[in-house]
Amino acid sequence: MMCINVLNSMIKKSLKPVFTIIDKKIMFQSEREKVKRSIVDVLNAPKSLVSIDVNDVRDLFQEGGVIHAFNASVDASMENRMMLMMAKIMKHAECFEPYNHALVFFFFPEKQPLLMEELQPFSDWIESVPGEFLIKWGMATHSTQEIRAIVLLQ
Repeated sequence: MMCINVLNSMIKKSLKPVFTIIDKKIMFQSEREKVKRSIVDVLNAPKSLVSIDVNDVRDLFQEGGVIHAFNASVDASMENRMMLMMAKIMKHAECFEPYNHALVFFFFPEKQPLLMEELQPFSDWIESVPGEFLIKWGMATHSTQEIRAIVLLQ
């Protein structure tokens, strides 16, 4: 139990600079909490295959304006599941245009992993964003039967 408390204390200390940035950039408490929750979900992702750490988040969002967060999900057993996922992400992202920073983290079932060839719609979206675009992305397995994406845009 002592080790868990020490670990939680270390995580809170490492997140303090990131949360300070968020507190300065987001006026509404409910949106601030949504962004913070999303970041904690990404940083605490078990079984990460491509990780994002607190330094990635800090470096990505320390400049620029307001940070927006949203989730998207699709059933992992569907055909063209990443095309469907990216359609949802692009639809949500339209509300926050223009943006030039993004954090995208995918969760998928262990028994239905994301394959490299399925990431083409994600790559196409990255290429379609006009201007200079900085992105950090990652992925991890989880226990539900859906593919979930946490997206933060600035």
